Amino acid sequence: MATLSSLGVGAGFDTESLVTKLVSLEKAPAEKILSETTKLNTKLSTWGRVQSSFSALKDAASALNKDSFWNATTATSSDSASVSVTTSAGTPSGAYSVNVTSLATAQFISSNAYADKTAVVGDGTLTITFGTYESDGGEPPAITFAAKAAAAAIDIPIGPGDNTLEKIRDRINAANAGVTASLVTDAAGTRLVMRGPNGESNGFKVDVAEGTTPGLSALAFDASTGATSSMTNNQMAANAKATINGIEISSESNTLSNVLDGLTLQLNKVTTSSVDISVSEDKASIRTGIEAFKTAYNDLVGLIRVQTLYDADSKTAGPLQGDSTANGLLRQIRSLASTTTSASSTFNRLSAVGFDIGTDGTLSINSSKLDDAMDNLPELQKLFANDSEDVAAQGIAQRFQSLAAQIVDTDGIISSRQEGIKASIKRNDEKIERLEDRVALVEARLRKQYTALDTSMGNLTALQSYVTAQLAALTNNSSS
Repeated sequence: MATLSSLGVGAGFDTESLVTKLVSLEKAPAEKILSETTKLNTKLSTWGRVQSSFSALKDAASALNKDSFWNATTATSSDSASVSVTTSAGTPSGAYSVNVTSLATAQFISSNAYADKTAVVGDGTLTITFGTYESDGGEPPAITFAAKAAAAAIDIPIGPGDNTLEKIRDRINAANAGVTASLVTDAAGTRLVMRGPNGESNGFKVDVAEGTTPGLSALAFDASTGATSSMTNNQMAANAKATINGIEISSESNTLSNVLDGLTLQLNKVTTSSVDISVSEDKASIRTGIEAFKTAYNDLVGLIRVQTLYDADSKTAGPLQGDSTANGLLRQIRSLASTTTSASSTFNRLSAVGFDIGTDGTLSINSSKLDDAMDNLPELQKLFANDSEDVAAQGIAQRFQSLAAQIVDTDGIISSRQEGIKASIKRNDEKIERLEDRVALVEARLRKQYTALDTSMGNLTALQSYVTAQLAALTNNSSS
């Protein structure tokens, strides 16, 4: 007897479809659980967005609580091409008149021209010594060299394999001696150029001890009177010289960072007239920080409102609709925005400096009212940033920072809510796994039962065919 190839062949009806439908009914609870898990994942993701918004509000509030924020200053220059200026936190307001007599320069020396960069110069040792070239002011002036006490002379060995112009350049640069070397090619040929740091105490001389291949003395230099120099002095090292409010200043750098408290001047070129520098409170950056706080607050309020609303038109609810935790957090921050503080004797709440609370809980700023408040920055700072153990005397930004920090903490409300949702998702996954195991067993049982039915029905069909055939044969024999 032939074996059955699929369910239903023996029975004569579609038992495969019947089994599939019965198994589908067994899977129905799993679909419901999967739908619930999808909603839980959406809720978990939404809480993640809420947590990020609280973190943004905490950061914005934290910025308002820093002294450096309220002490920010800005500086302007009447001729930034000649003298530019930057400030740091705590720079006092003031006005300065700057005249630049000369800029700090570096010493440049150059060699005679060689055929090309591969030309052999010689080997031996170059010794670079930093110091100051000084004139006695006589007629003609005598130049002396005073070595820099804090800088030891540096020897640069030039071996037989390093005696070409380009390799000597590389050896000088690799020594990190404070002098940089480069090659410059003009109509006469290629020259080695050496440059030191800016400042008159960073002048330098180059002594040479010849090696086995002579010629290295062509790179010797000493500008002091009576010394022998083979290289050409193109520029002497010099200090920047300027006057600030009539006081003479000398600097090895064109960047003056330690002359005025908190102020850095960049000398760019010699001036023919005074450059006026003005330092004032940076109200623009302070206002930007206050606006950033408002935006972070509104983003958070808007997010929670949308996620907790029910849309009657679309008949859809936000992922956190009816969530008591979300609604509680929304009430907390809205209440905090309208709270009063004794931190300032002038401003006792946000509305006093131009903050208006809308019907939707978001904040807007009355620009002219805030401008008036910014004319009294010390009291405005207290309103936002006063730090006190007495909660009633704490600034508004201090309170927001504290509240947001508690909420986004690893043990905070949001983290606890997220852990609860994750636990529900895990339980659902376990339910699905158990259901899948049960459905597999049911399907196996049904297939076994219907396979047996198919076999029995197939046997009956075969028996029927046999009996029918036998009866037909008997009938035929009788007729004969």
